[in-house]
Amino acid sequence: MDTSRHHVALVRPHRAVSPGTWSVPITPPIGLAYLAAVLREAGHEVSAVDALAEGVGVSFEDDGYYCVGLKPDDTAALINPAATVIAVTCMFSQEWPSSRALIAAIRTHFPKAVIIAGGEHVTALPEFCLRECPALDAVGLGEGEDTLREFTEHAADRSSWSSITGLGFLDEGRYVETPARQRIRGVDDIPWPVWDIFPMEAYLGNTNTFGVYRGRSMPILASRGCPYSCTFCSNPSMYGVLWKARKPSDVVDEIQAYRGRYQADNIDFYDLTMVLNKRWILEFADELKRRNVGITWQLPSGTRTEIIDDEVAHALESSGCRNVVFAPESGSQRVLKSIKKAIKKDKLGAAIRASVRNGISVKTNHILGFPHEKRIDVIKTVWFGWQQAWWGVDTTSFTLFSPYPGSALFDEMRADGTIKELDREYFRSLAVYMDPWESTQYCKHIGGRELAFWRLFGMVSFFGISTLMRPWRAVRAVWNV
Repeated sequence: MDTSRHHVALVRPHRAVSPGTWSVPITPPIGLAYLAAVLREAGHEVSAVDALAEGVGVSFEDDGYYCVGLKPDDTAALINPAATVIAVTCMFSQEWPSSRALIAAIRTHFPKAVIIAGGEHVTALPEFCLRECPALDAVGLGEGEDTLREFTEHAADRSSWSSITGLGFLDEGRYVETPARQRIRGVDDIPWPVWDIFPMEAYLGNTNTFGVYRGRSMPILASRGCPYSCTFCSNPSMYGVLWKARKPSDVVDEIQAYRGRYQADNIDFYDLTMVLNKRWILEFADELKRRNVGITWQLPSGTRTEIIDDEVAHALESSGCRNVVFAPESGSQRVLKSIKKAIKKDKLGAAIRASVRNGISVKTNHILGFPHEKRIDVIKTVWFGWQQAWWGVDTTSFTLFSPYPGSALFDEMRADGTIKELDREYFRSLAVYMDPWESTQYCKHIGGRELAFWRLFGMVSFFGISTLMRPWRAVRAVWNV
């Protein structure tokens, strides 16, 4: 067994989006920061190259994409020459062409290094990625901390890779996938993210954040996973359906550390769904208030609504929560059932009203164009958006459905031939969900142009109703701009 210590370089590609995308958030790479913590704890040297942070203000066009950050060759040139293992994050499937180009550039600069990729995209399509990108040696599947640590220890001994769970690689052209690695149960034992290897001021001083800009913002995970199995989501293949939360006191310890070390004003929780257990969230809010940390926090990723009543909403707001995102996805009960979105609209409405009453700003997310969606379903979703405007939701989004690898709907559409090839056209289509000038063609009953109309109509009509109901918000919006 190779137990030698390595220098591991963690690499984040530039962002690649559709040219008309209305927002490209500049956010710290919390996944890589967790990997760095585990590797450093195991005794390895760790460095990082973050093409997005290093290239803030740099943009270019590439084969129909609008790209933000450093180009692949410039990114590869910044990797520490001492690196023997290079790990590249590949989270977003629409960016696979860019990630593939970066990995090829890294191989040119580092012909002898071992290159591994991880993240949701390679977890969903491991063999595809390995065959599409010969420069790639292996892929980590699912939760990455323990897999990368163990892989690093065995990096030089390729014959031992088959003993590492949660790994995929090619052995003389034959694809090998080892058994799935068990999720980390002891989430409190995972070391806090390591941020000193990243150019944090590029993030802390940037106003284009993940959530609403509220000053110097740091990301945190208070929990991992999601117990639900929505058919449009790739989380079940990435994490399964296990949800584990950290001790509230440990989360607040981390917040206080960021308050002191980085003068953070705000915390963005990146959890898939943080508000799930009432006892836990009330204990967290009480701990935050008791210590009087003096910070705001928000839930930009979205969260569940079932347990949010006046008691919970008051606890959230009084502890500093200023913004929450809910994701009803559809206003059609038929669609909600078909996509296994286990929500009840009346519960959602009650949670929204409780949040608004207690001074929390609410955003909602909707998706149009699911494969089996009909026009009446889209109309119900737009109508549901109008109801939310009446209830006091501040802002909303209507995006177009994208069949993400790893999701049940992706598997269904591959099986019935709707998605024929995983080519540039397919990956490029995944990038248009936030582009108002482009549309997708994955709905069987509604054309792309009509979906684009409903998206625009839904947004305009929502904000029209919201402004009529609460005209002071228009003044506030102008002031914010």
